[in-house]
Amino acid sequence: MTTFVEFASVPVEVLLGVYIYEGLFAEHRHPYAAFIYYAVWFVVGEFETFYLPIPWLRSLILFLIALVGNYVTYKTKPLPCLYNTALYFLVIVFSDVLCAAILTAAGHGTEIAMGGSERIALIVMARTVNLLLIQILLLIFRRDKPRAFPLISVPLLICQILSFFACYRSFSALSNGENSGTILFTTLSLMVVNIIICFYVRILEDYYQRRAADAAAESLAELQRQYFENMTSRQEETRALWHDIKKYVSAMETMVASDKTDEAEKCFEEIREKYEKINMSVDVGNTVVDSILSDAVRRAGDADIDLRLNVWVAPELNIPPADLYIIIGNTLDNALAACGGLPKEKRVIEFLLRQSNHLLYYELKNPYLPDEAPKKGGVHGYGLRNVRACVEKNKGAIDITTDGGEFVVSIQLNV
Repeated sequence: MTTFVEFASVPVEVLLGVYIYEGLFAEHRHPYAAFIYYAVWFVVGEFETFYLPIPWLRSLILFLIALVGNYVTYKTKPLPCLYNTALYFLVIVFSDVLCAAILTAAGHGTEIAMGGSERIALIVMARTVNLLLIQILLLIFRRDKPRAFPLISVPLLICQILSFFACYRSFSALSNGENSGTILFTTLSLMVVNIIICFYVRILEDYYQRRAADAAAESLAELQRQYFENMTSRQEETRALWHDIKKYVSAMETMVASDKTDEAEKCFEEIREKYEKINMSVDVGNTVVDSILSDAVRRAGDADIDLRLNVWVAPELNIPPADLYIIIGNTLDNALAACGGLPKEKRVIEFLLRQSNHLLYYELKNPYLPDEAPKKGGVHGYGLRNVRACVEKNKGAIDITTDGGEFVVSIQLNV
């Protein structure tokens, strides 16, 4: 049994390594490189367990393998790679020392040194503590963690703490001479179940994140489709207007010469309306921004809202289109909704989107009714939480202020 558990502890360490490194490093990595890396870790770990009796040397070799593997697989920078790799191995050492200290303080030091069932229970306890500490580390340092991650982690942390006490009780039962086979099987099963639950929760998180991104991408695709349809329609209307412009000018000249100024003004108003209808399409050189703003301009025009645009961006931005849609689209939705209940003369939205080198600055100002002022720390529209999440995901900063009946969203993003 001892040999089996020693053998099984290596894949558990590898699985825990996968769990923490997939959370700490970037999402994008080559799947084959990851498979080879963790397979080498497993093979070398098993070989060392039975043929290399020096603990510190075993740990050093595995640390070097993990360091090189993380650098190659996740293509991260040297210092973050060194830091995150060392973090996991420090957790392993700390867990082993902590569990041994707890059991020694409880009077079980002799059993640990002698090996056997007690040694097995110690290994299981240490791996359970590993998982608990990994959950805490991911709660603090995990890259691109979802908004609900802290809430999700609470029940997981409680499970790990309860599992630790279950392992401790199993160790005490072993020391009292109870059936070792049943207790060890139960303890091992508990550890495996904990690991599976953690991986399953991670899979669910990734699934819902992908689903949200797909929904945003579908909405963006629909906006772009509408944008291109509107552009095609506007081009046809422009051709028709240029074709008829001479006729309109000649007709107005005749009306003015005949002192029919009222009819001339009506003719001019007709031309102006056609021009404004054509001018509702936005063209700033970036198709994603164009599609979002064209839809916003159309809706603002329908609601008699003065949407003032100040935009200069590159044709390509280093931001996922779905994230850009969430950030700009949701804040514009909120601004348009807030202006809907105001008097016409106050329906003014100031939209600023400017790029300077690798910095994208976005600011949106709109008035709102005092009775509908956003609560402190609350939500201005249902999409603001998604906006915050996208800004954090793209390593940006967001600031929201409400002053004098004006709501201001300021966002800075690295592009």
